Amino acid sequence: MSMLDFAHHIIAVANENDKKITNLQLQKVMYFSLKDALKNNRFTKEQINEIYDTPFEVWRYGPVVRNVYELYKPNGASPIIEEDHEQDVFKPINDIILKYLDEDPFKLVGKTHEESFWRDNEQYISGWRSLIKYGVDKVME
Repeated sequence: MSMLDFAHHIIAVANENDKKITNLQLQKVMYFSLKDALKNNRFTKEQINEIYDTPFEVWRYGPVVRNVYELYKPNGASPIIEEDHEQDVFKPINDIILKYLDEDPFKLVGKTHEESFWRDNEQYISGWRSLIKYGVDKVME
């Protein structure tokens, strides 16, 4: 289990529900789904430690997992087209994932900009990115 596995799971859920997903949307669905799952104790501490192996960073459009972003960067704003499979560990939060897949990604970006951790670190963004990392505690806020 990893953040990359989580991304692949979200893409699979989108595909299985005939929903398109872009790189920007994937990042926001990852962030808010994980945030919701953490706040509602949907994962054990051990699972969280395994899943959250690559932290979100403070970027211009909100939290981003750099390696996931880089993987799908060639897509630009086009939908991600690939075959992925759901993973059992993430299936219990499919309802959360589907909820955020239905949200406008730019509305989700706006929500991240209202969060204190992003606002407190916005000054460190150079161009589109920063190296400021979200700890699990900051995702849960």
